[in-house]
Amino acid sequence: MTPTLTRRGWILSTCAWLVLCLAQAPLLTVADTKHDLVADPWGFLHQALSPWTDVFPLGQLQNQAYGYLFPHGLFFALLSWLPDWLTQRLWWTLLLTLAFAGTVKLLDALGPHGTGSRASRLVAAVLFALSPRIMTTLGAISSEAWTIALVPWILLPVVRILGASSPTRRQTATAACSSAVAVLCLGAVNAVASLAAVLPAVIWWVCHARRPTAWRFLAWWVPAGVLACFWWVGPLLILGRYSPPFTDFIESAGITTHWFSLGEVLRGTTSWTPYLSDERQAGAALVGEPVFVAATLFLALLGLWGLSGMSRTRVPYRHVWLVMLGCGLLIFGVAGPFSPVQDAARSFLDGAGAPLRNLHKFDALVHLPLVIGLAHLLGRVSVPGWAQRGHWAHPEKHRPVIMVTAVGLLVATLTAPAWSARLVPVDGYRSVPSYWTEAADWLNDPANGAADSRTMILPRAASARQDWGNTRDEPAQALLDVPWVVRDAVPLVPPEAIRGLDGVQREFDTGAPSESLAAALTQQGVGYLLVRSDLTRVADTPGARSVLRTLRNSPGFTEEASFGDGDVRIFRVGDADGASPTAPRTVHTDDLDVVAGGPEVLPRLAAADGGTPRDRVLTGDAGDLGLAGPVTVTDTPALREHSYGTVTSPDSAIRAAGDPWRGMNPVRDYPVDGAQTTVRETDGRLIPSSAGDDPTSFGGADTLSPVSAAVDGDPTTAWYPASGSPVNQSVTAELAQPVGQLRLTARAQGSALRLHVTTLRGGRTVASSTVQVPVGREKTFTLPPGEADHVELRITGAFGSAGLSEFSLTAPDGTDVTPRRDIVVPTPEGREVSRWVLGQEIPEGTMRRIITVPGPGATVEVSTADCEATTSVDGDAVRCGQSLDLTPGEHTVHSTARWVELTDTTTEASVSDGDAGDRIVYTPTSVNAGRVGTLDVDGTSVELEPVTVNGWSQGWLVPADLAPEMSDEDLAAAVSVDFSATSTYRTWLAAGLGTAVLLLGAWALLLWRGRGDRRSVGITHPEVGSVEVRAASDCAMPTSRVATVAWAGVSWVLAGIPGVLAAAVTVGILRYGPRVWSGVQPSWIFLASGGLATLLLTRSPWGTDGYAGDSSVVQLALVVCLTAVVLTPLARHHRETARRAGSSTSA
Repeated sequence: MTPTLTRRGWILSTCAWLVLCLAQAPLLTVADTKHDLVADPWGFLHQALSPWTDVFPLGQLQNQAYGYLFPHGLFFALLSWLPDWLTQRLWWTLLLTLAFAGTVKLLDALGPHGTGSRASRLVAAVLFALSPRIMTTLGAISSEAWTIALVPWILLPVVRILGASSPTRRQTATAACSSAVAVLCLGAVNAVASLAAVLPAVIWWVCHARRPTAWRFLAWWVPAGVLACFWWVGPLLILGRYSPPFTDFIESAGITTHWFSLGEVLRGTTSWTPYLSDERQAGAALVGEPVFVAATLFLALLGLWGLSGMSRTRVPYRHVWLVMLGCGLLIFGVAGPFSPVQDAARSFLDGAGAPLRNLHKFDALVHLPLVIGLAHLLGRVSVPGWAQRGHWAHPEKHRPVIMVTAVGLLVATLTAPAWSARLVPVDGYRSVPSYWTEAADWLNDPANGAADSRTMILPRAASARQDWGNTRDEPAQALLDVPWVVRDAVPLVPPEAIRGLDGVQREFDTGAPSESLAAALTQQGVGYLLVRSDLTRVADTPGARSVLRTLRNSPGFTEEASFGDGDVRIFRVGDADGASPTAPRTVHTDDLDVVAGGPEVLPRLAAADGGTPRDRVLTGDAGDLGLAGPVTVTDTPALREHSYGTVTSPDSAIRAAGDPWRGMNPVRDYPVDGAQTTVRETDGRLIPSSAGDDPTSFGGADTLSPVSAAVDGDPTTAWYPASGSPVNQSVTAELAQPVGQLRLTARAQGSALRLHVTTLRGGRTVASSTVQVPVGREKTFTLPPGEADHVELRITGAFGSAGLSEFSLTAPDGTDVTPRRDIVVPTPEGREVSRWVLGQEIPEGTMRRIITVPGPGATVEVSTADCEATTSVDGDAVRCGQSLDLTPGEHTVHSTARWVELTDTTTEASVSDGDAGDRIVYTPTSVNAGRVGTLDVDGTSVELEPVTVNGWSQGWLVPADLAPEMSDEDLAAAVSVDFSATSTYRTWLAAGLGTAVLLLGAWALLLWRGRGDRRSVGITHPEVGSVEVRAASDCAMPTSRVATVAWAGVSWVLAGIPGVLAAAVTVGILRYGPRVWSGVQPSWIFLASGGLATLLLTRSPWGTDGYAGDSSVVQLALVVCLTAVVLTPLARHHRETARRAGSSTSA
């Protein structure tokens, strides 16, 4: 057949893609994938050659940096001499050109005459290149769009070789290598995305597995694929072995699969990011603007009808596309919102299947078949030629003109986000301001000493969105050669290290002076602070004002330099020379403070120690060291709910174990060993409909308004519902036992409340009444008679923000039956307590804690962060320096101070069960199982036992009998620290380079030897054209009964039993309907159900009330629509097969 495009056509199409990309925010660099790709590509690639880096925050394993080595990073490195924005546009041009060209060639290869007409193939290729998936990801994370663009190139050689009648061995090997080279070009930014790109080709092979050619091809394809992927498999295994479990924090299956309704799946808008952020302009438009919702779903319906039409006209491979579409629907549907197994699927994706959590990467399994169906359908549209140019003057008289105009309008609408320059994310920038470069140069200058310490970038921010532009990654990341750290959305370090980092960050939030902050930073290896003032509110940051106020009012900080108009300031931290983040330090085990707590408590302990912090070990690590002496008890870690991905107000107030979990992540908070401080519920429990301390609510958590505030006896606190109107919000008191004739005493805060009070017994309403609760004073109400075990207080009226300050329930005999919520601090069993250090890690107003004093009691001395603060123990006021005798058992501590210390003056000094003289060498970098410490003793290297210091720092135990003559300084200098997998990592990359070169060499040789063979099936020979393909009957197809059962299973996955019933009814109508009325046709069912779904989705897209994607009506309508498409062609196929078999028998 004649190729769709000539050489001139390919040149013109490439130029068109270039013009389109250059029109996207010209002269502006945007935040695409990695900032380093444009800022310092060669440095980025050099860093990727090592698995571990001490330069990045707290020392960390680089997350899939190796995946950018080829082709993404290499492309940017080779073109680094060009302006950054231009390199980005050229990369996008390459991506779109490949997506377009691959689809054109694939359509050319589908049958002796291709699929559709030349014009329809071009339209389909354009719509694949500018599919919703690619338009959503191209400007913001092109690494994901890249894998979609290469799907046709991976599939094309498979289609050609399995469609050839009798290919030679060289042709088979060439096809296998051609497909494998396309796999090699996928890169390794994300292994799952690579798997998703290969899966269509695998499905194609499986559908033709009965052909002998398929197995000969597989014998070449698998080894070639191994050569293509070998270079990144080893580094991926190393990453999986040593990486912290950051997938538990960055996202959850509940979020990534939330928009997997059938309408969004068919539209290609399953990527979850645009639903939560408008940063990706094209993606936000596609999910929320009705015109794009209607257009994309209409396109999907056209593609489906085209697939059905392919069976009616016996187009080759027609059933393979239906199988591929079914596989895609099954993958999306299993975790979709209407799937009966969604809970199990999402649990799997949040557990062992976490790497597969972003199932939207399998979009090509759905969108590619739809594009093929569209090409076939539009192939029936006749395009008026030059001879018919006069028809355009009277389009109403010429149907082809009308059809072409309609197709043109549809294509223009579908691609509008591209030609309206919305492919780029918001807030592009011309260049990184010079003050950032100047600040980085100052820090990199050895004369300033920053190279010997870690620089902390403040204030914290979820992402780097500055008032001059959005880099997403820190602009300093590509500029700094010295170690640095920042608290961003989810640091890629162990959760204990994140907690330790958060503990320091909270010290800056108060804006108050801190005597111990400089020492705490030095302990973390931080010697310099870089304070930036150019962040926007969108960056999710508390801002620089409180940071600067704290630094200027606290001892130990000196402003060394300022750049720009005060946009970046650099502060020196105390003795920065002692803050090296990589040089080992030495501590004697006898000098360690054993702490029952989490790493976040370290700054508080430093303050309690008067600004001279000790090195510490947590109780879980102390046992390994044989430290059995008295412990410091803290109220950390506390049971809270954390909103991952945000850094301002991300934590709830302390919770009870039975409190509802609002978030969707697999874990509530960054996990750490040790017993948790929790709320203990007595005399029942409180169940709020929502609470202001919900970190998932708009604006984050307000820890001063949890449900506990309604029963804490403090009129200055109150339970507030989550952000939004308080009307119809409620709190339910579940009583310990049924009580009759209750009396309610309540007080409001903010504004008066109208409460609808309902008493219930066994889930049934006993009585109800409405009361008016005043502000600032208590009022008592007698509730209607009748025994109740639950009392619901529902807000039915309020003016503005209003909360329930306090309420209590009283039995007829005057007994208080209000459920109580007390925060209880656990005490380590079998351990003597040297002191309690309690504090408000997150503001609570008045801190309330219950501690347990072990027998035989303790005499404690009180100290607080602020001696002017109000503090009481067991209700009695106490002051700093006061001595108290505490009996064994529980005691209540209240204070408005940030922290309270109760030191047992009778406790003996710490006792170590380990050998006297044991020492620990540690570095203030995060713990990792791959890090190895070795001590060089008399020319012999001894590998040391790893331990954890300060809850998160990597250390190694040096027994007393090992190098006892060495001083602490000499011992630290004699310990060398390495990452154990570094040599394996680099060797594997080198071997992978060899396998890639071998593959490319074999491919080139095969192409060279077959250059004169006009029957070649290599993808690099466009002039050869397509090989002849066999009829689709060669594809192994199931019987109608098997296909019906299989589709029933898919329908069940998509919509449960209602989906199966909808499919069954559709089949029944299609089969028996014509007997009743001849007008019953699959097309009418298809149009009616598809039209209904389109109407509802367009009327209520995402962002409107009653989002139609959550509607079961839309889901079932599309199941009906798909049933008409999938089963009708299969039934027709088998009827025709049976008819031919009967005719053959008769003959």
